[in-house]
Amino acid sequence: MHDVEAVVAGDDRRMNATRVLIVDDHALFGETLAARLAREPDLEVLHVASEARQAYAVLATGRPDVVVLDLVLGETSGLDVLDHIGRWHPQARSVILSAVTGIEPVVQVIRRGAAAWAPKTAGGDVLVRVIRGVARGEAWIPPDLLAELLRRLVAENNPAGPPDPLTGLTAREREVLQCMVDGLSRSETASCLGLSINTVRTHTRNLLAKLELHSGLEATAVALRVGMRPSRC
Repeated sequence: MHDVEAVVAGDDRRMNATRVLIVDDHALFGETLAARLAREPDLEVLHVASEARQAYAVLATGRPDVVVLDLVLGETSGLDVLDHIGRWHPQARSVILSAVTGIEPVVQVIRRGAAAWAPKTAGGDVLVRVIRGVARGEAWIPPDLLAELLRRLVAENNPAGPPDPLTGLTAREREVLQCMVDGLSRSETASCLGLSINTVRTHTRNLLAKLELHSGLEATAVALRVGMRPSRC
């Protein structure tokens, strides 16, 4: 009986698994990463795409939850794929996994809506944690880059603009933004505010549109600039 229950539980985990699309033009790296992720019962690798057209096809048919994306894809830029995801598949969250170094590309991809940045030198266990966190609505940036990233995002917001860019937000959208400043995931925000995750997702999408931003990290930077401070539920 216990064996049967274990099989059923395993099937349930697979049915609810996070669907992952890997986009990387280095076949060996992509397949190695896919093999590592396949060992996790809650992760399902849909495909390893070596170029943009393959990625677009899987995005349209497989509806991945998380896209692990390299910035360099032969003659194609991973930024084009990131823009395509933001325009046509906003439900998919992107993890940039790249050998490119420096803060500028990190700022660029976060501005375009990426949820996480990780170096290709990161270990498999780290990547598994990042993918799981992103699937829950969290963001992840290497700790040594996070402070500089937030400083850049704050500095890039025009100080000569409106004194309070949050004026157009509803009370509920401000509460969701406060939870972003507190570092809460979507599920934690839903629990804190007594909302469903889908409702939190809707409020998040609306407040980003009103602020003309693409990511939660950008919204957090704006909120910090106008004086919001962490204040846990």
